[in-house]
Amino acid sequence: MANKYQAVRLITLLSGLLLGTLVSAELVVEEGFVRKPIPGRSMSVAFMSIRNTGAEDVVIKTAAIEGAKSVEIHTHSHQNGVMRMRQLHSLEIKSGQAVSLEPGGLHLMVFGIKTLPEKPHLTLCDDAKRCFQFPLSVRDLVKR
Repeated sequence: MANKYQAVRLITLLSGLLLGTLVSAELVVEEGFVRKPIPGRSMSVAFMSIRNTGAEDVVIKTAAIEGAKSVEIHTHSHQNGVMRMRQLHSLEIKSGQAVSLEPGGLHLMVFGIKTLPEKPHLTLCDDAKRCFQFPLSVRDLVKR
């Protein structure tokens, strides 16, 4: 797997050089997984830690997961004893920082799942239309 990531990084760097700009953003997804949907449902959730090891801040604008129709960035909030979810239209990851997507907080809502591959690819695209791709694992709702 490391060689695959190195190849993607090299292609991204070479693309930036060909366009006359040096791409200095680098995202790393750690412990990323999508939950299998509840039987009879076509939506689920994905969690992970996203680390920005690059020299510039990254603003994620879109996300996609292989096997799903759409993905939205969401957050939880508690107001007057009621838990609410709301969609975020961007997610900023500062240079040298990490953002955790976890139960009860930030997460990816995954819609329109028909069949998830064993290792679906997650694609995150920033406001400059640069895209980063990562493999995810698939987990059952209940850990075994």
